[in-house]
Amino acid sequence: MHVNVAIVGLDRLSASFGLALKRYQNQPRAEHSFTIIGSDTHTQAMKAAEKMGAVDNFDRKLLKATDNADLILINAPASKLEETYTRLGPELKSGAVVLELGSLKQPAVERAQQHFTKNAEGIPIAYLVGVTPIVSVHGLYNDAFGPEAASADLFDNAEFLITPDPKCPAEAIALAEDIIKLVGGKPRFMDPVEHDGLIAATEGLPDMLSAALFYTLQQSEGWMELRRMINPTLALATQNLRYQTPADLSILMLHNRENLVRHLESLIGVLDELHDALEDNDTDKLEAFLSVVAQQWEKWDVKRHSGKWDDTQEVETLPGPFGSVGGFLTMRRTKSADDD
Repeated sequence: MHVNVAIVGLDRLSASFGLALKRYQNQPRAEHSFTIIGSDTHTQAMKAAEKMGAVDNFDRKLLKATDNADLILINAPASKLEETYTRLGPELKSGAVVLELGSLKQPAVERAQQHFTKNAEGIPIAYLVGVTPIVSVHGLYNDAFGPEAASADLFDNAEFLITPDPKCPAEAIALAEDIIKLVGGKPRFMDPVEHDGLIAATEGLPDMLSAALFYTLQQSEGWMELRRMINPTLALATQNLRYQTPADLSILMLHNRENLVRHLESLIGVLDELHDALEDNDTDKLEAFLSVVAQQWEKWDVKRHSGKWDDTQEVETLPGPFGSVGGFLTMRRTKSADDD
């Protein structure tokens, strides 16, 4: 079976998807073949993806790149989501499946329900399935996000979170599941609302912290010297500012604000305790905190590398260094009289 694929928005993730499809196609027993057309607002990204074989051709014009596509990967920035779905929705081929790669799934579901063409019975003729790839371990600490950093094995044995529109037919979900398996991934299903709640911690909170960290330092009295001393530690901590515009970050934060506020309050509670420990020169408390972090991080790191998340061996419960039940991550900030 031959499938026409369009990839809208080319970076490491989406280009790796194209390379993985081509890798499958080149296997002797492959049952499917693919023609992949890429589209991006940056010509350099399109040329890089074509040069490395992630796409067969490219077109900057969205509707030309997606014309007659059976499968479309949407990897658009948050600030371009409305425009992309408004233009693309009415032009989708009947039966086409759109895989949404963006961080948040609920906004994409809402845009698809609003803009996808419907038949006389009010049923969409094309279907949206949200997918979030969790990259394999060898790509986890790669700081390059352009298509030049793509690799065909980025998703090998890695989980793909599938978050379909609740009204999406089983056939479209099955197609997404099959495609994920072809690129080496392992499908795992999740409700779009649950997905967005969890992504607030793993994507939204780090994005917010990077902006706050850079702003804090840039506003400090020592900035004129600090700016000349930035090495990888700070550069990598704030690198998302290179790839995401203020409009993108603002939309991602506001659309997920309730979940972000919850995680932010927990973090503020921990920072308050750290502040007090440092101010009081409390070595014992600080060392206890760092010991818990190191042990829990190591446990996570082992599971992340092995992929054995469902290991039934009981995990040791460590007391929170600040006396909170269940560890410091369960803390909540308590307001003081000075907050009001």
